[in-house]
Amino acid sequence: MIGLRWHIRAFMSCLTMLGLASGAGLAQVDRARGGVASGSAFASRYALNSADPANLTWVPDPAGSARPVMRVRVRDTDDKVFGGLRTEISPLNEYIRDGVRWYALSMYFPADWEFHPYPVVVGQLHTSQKATIVSPPVSFVAHGRSLDLELHHNHRSVGGSDPVTKANSASQTIRLDKLRTQTWYCFVVRADWSFTPGQGSLRIWMNGDKVYEALNSYNAYETWLGNWPKVGLYHPGAMGVHERTLYVDYVYVGGQKSGFDEMSALTPCSGHGAAPETK
Repeated sequence: MIGLRWHIRAFMSCLTMLGLASGAGLAQVDRARGGVASGSAFASRYALNSADPANLTWVPDPAGSARPVMRVRVRDTDDKVFGGLRTEISPLNEYIRDGVRWYALSMYFPADWEFHPYPVVVGQLHTSQKATIVSPPVSFVAHGRSLDLELHHNHRSVGGSDPVTKANSASQTIRLDKLRTQTWYCFVVRADWSFTPGQGSLRIWMNGDKVYEALNSYNAYETWLGNWPKVGLYHPGAMGVHERTLYVDYVYVGGQKSGFDEMSALTPCSGHGAAPETK
């Protein structure tokens, strides 16, 4: 089932039981992209990339709020999808090559999360790819007992005598936190996408604190369609554990007139405190 792309119609009854089919829930900044969707609209707004649609279920917020969230699972016996073990959701038709876009991505590591040196990506701002394969401009990665931010970009053209490659792209890894379980990590990102030197900017907040800022600096690639957000579990290599489970929220997308307060208010970190680490 390599490359299998599931649209999540099998779970509409779950959404109905959680009150989403009646339109309950938070509103999103850009109503045409991501955000909370009714049961009838979910499959037309999101794609699920997973070997098994049962790897995604809707559950109450494990931190105790009334909001429904999603529990995603990956097993080491799953078939690979697009070359890796993954269960990720992404808004459909959400691409932007350059200019300003706001994003909010959130994930919650359960108490039984197994710390392992093999990395697992839990959120990305990826870029469309055709013949050229590159690393995502922005990745949030659980790596052992660390939660890391990984950045990749390149000013080179896709074609020509010196084309963009993974090897000649700029890369940076920043340790954001000692990975805490039973805690929501809520990221808000303002990206002014650009692959032109001297242009573009990137600001990233984690649980209300700004953890990265780069101004007048390129942060993307000259890509086919542009950049888009995704959240969930993706193992670029071996898992090292038999199974992983992660809780994630919907993906929220905003435009040029959005702001940090507006985007942050949509996340699970708004309205209740984080639970303490128990491991």
